[in-house]
This record gives sequence, C-alpha cells and structure tokens, in this order.
Amino acid sequence: MSFGKVAIFAAGAVVGGVIGYAATRSKTVKKATKSTIKAGLKAKEWTVDTYKKAKDEVASMAKEARKGGTDVPEVQDA
Repeated sequence: MSFGKVAIFAAGAVVGGVIGYAATRSKTVKKATKSTIKAGLKAKEWTVDTYKKAKDEVASMAKEARKGGTDVPEVQDA
C-alpha cells in the first residue's frame, strides 16, 4: 500500500469521525435516538410480559392435563 492511499484513508476516517461526532451532538439526532431507545424498551417489556403469560398458560394446561393421567411429565422452569 502506498503512503498516499494510507493518508487518504486516515483523512477520511478523521473527517467521518468529526461528522459523526457533530451529528450526535445535534438535538434532532439526540431526540431520534431517545425515541428509538424508548421504543426498544417498550418492545422488551412487551416481549417479557408475553413470555411470562405464555409460560403460565402452558404450566396451567400441563397441570390440568396431569390431573387426567399420570403420563404427563412435570413442567421445568427455564
């Protein structure tokens, strides 16, 4: 690799870094980032709640099925 190519790459990396830093300092970008994180946290909470409800429903069905016979195995907690 020639020195010129390395210098151009390094200059591009510096300019890209400065532009990236300036963009993250922008109020618009901060607002969008905050909204994205908030939506991600809501999605996580929904997923956890749905998993817990489904787990409880399956455990309840297994318990009911177990009453009808002895060939149903116990439900293991994950």
